Parts: sequence; C-alpha cells; structure tokens
Amino acid sequence: MAASILSRNQIPAIYSSLGRFTFGALGLLLIMSQMRPWPRPSRSVAWRLIAMGFFGVFAYNICFFNGLRTIPSGRASLMASLQPSLVFLYSRLFLGDKATPLKLCGLALSLSGAILVLTQGNPAQLFSNGLGTGDIWILGTVVSWVSYTLIGRSVSADIASLPATAYAIWAGLGMLAVYAVTAGVPVPNLNAPAFWWISAYLGLAGTTLAFVLFQRGIERLGAARTSIFINLVPVFSVLTSSLYLGEAVTIPTLIGGALALTGVRLINR
Repeated sequence: MAASILSRNQIPAIYSSLGRFTFGALGLLLIMSQMRPWPRPSRSVAWRLIAMGFFGVFAYNICFFNGLRTIPSGRASLMASLQPSLVFLYSRLFLGDKATPLKLCGLALSLSGAILVLTQGNPAQLFSNGLGTGDIWILGTVVSWVSYTLIGRSVSADIASLPATAYAIWAGLGMLAVYAVTAGVPVPNLNAPAFWWISAYLGLAGTTLAFVLFQRGIERLGAARTSIFINLVPVFSVLTSSLYLGEAVTIPTLIGGALALTGVRLINR
C-alpha cells in the first residue's frame, strides 16, 4: 500500500526505489556496525551476492514501482502467488526436491488462483487481449524475486543471513544510484514529508527487517518452505488497500487468493 502511494504521486520508480533502499542500507549498516569482523566472501560468493542485489533490489523494484502505476496494489500482490510455485518447480527440476501428488495438486491450485486474479475471472482474456503493461512489470517482479530466492539458497551455506543480506542490498543500491545518474530521469519534488516517511517505513521495516528475516528463513527452512510466507502478503495487501486506498475487492480476487493460498499450503505440507 505504501509503495502504491508513491507511484500514484508520480514519483519515478527509480527514486521510489532509491528512497526505500537508502533507508534500508542505512539500517543494515547500523546493525552491521555492531558486528566485527565483517565476513569476507570468496569471489564466487561475492558474485552471487551481487546477483542477489541485481535481482532482489534493482530489477525487482524497477518492475514493482512501474507496475503499481497502472494496476491496484492488491492485485499486484496477489500475482506474487506465482513466486512459491516457480521456486517449487525449479527445486523439483534442478535441485532434486521431491514432488508428491499432493504437492502437484497444490501447484495447480496456486497457479489457477494466480491466473484467476490476473484475469479477474475471465481466463480467456489472458490469451485474447494479452497482458497489460502493468501486468508485465509485475510479472517481472515475480521472476526477479524467484531468482533472488534461489541464489540466496545457494549462498546460505557459505555466509550468514545478516551479512549476505547487507552485501546484496548495498550492491543493489549502488546499481540503482548508477541507473538514476545515467538514465536521465528527471528528479521529482522530494520536499513532501510523505515521500520521506514512506521511504523510511519501506526501508527499515520492508527492507532491513524483512530481507534479513527472509534470508534467515531460507538459511534454516530452505527456499520452497520460506517462499510460502510470501502468500500472506496478498491477504494483508488486499485488506489495507481496501481500507486505506478504497480499492475494490472483487469476487474473482477473493476466490483466486484463496486458491493460491490453499495451493501453496499443500505444496509445503
């Protein structure tokens, strides 16, 4: 919801992302300042941390804030139900995770729910009219976050969750800054107090805290089991968007969300 407010106030995606991750990076720096010595990752791990920064910070946020310009935040968050399903598929095909009939049924339910939300009860619309620009941007966030999650799984055995998250976010913030300078996007009016308190909220709560906890979940539970908690985001997003932004909660959205949540719950049983 907070990100949607920035988008609707015509703050360019790059500056919304920079505001959020500047606060997030500062929060992590404050925490890391209490930790000595800082771990020195090997070259292989360092490249993967940079890749995490690219997918989880740079690509994800450019796609996310651009997508919120044209579609409701509740619908965008519900589309994120694709993420655990894609992590499950990759883990099954390439990492050797087991796929039981119950999990396959859950996968089908989750994907069906996501499609129902995406097409608002008219699946044929997906093929007849194609995806809107906002939908394409949000699907880009799905691919970016799945990539971040799987790379995070690969580094969890080599470096602790806190420094891994800090290094990845600092790398991603650097990419955002370089893009802002080179892309020539006009600097908006940043004097509005709302920009700063929303950026602080997204940075400290939605970045410093959330990213550290998510990476620690991957470290302890694995990528597939941790990804299930992403599907709690749509529930709270729909509720807050309805309460504070006046966005309509449609029947297809409710049914699709329920299918997605049920499906991913079955995947992780």
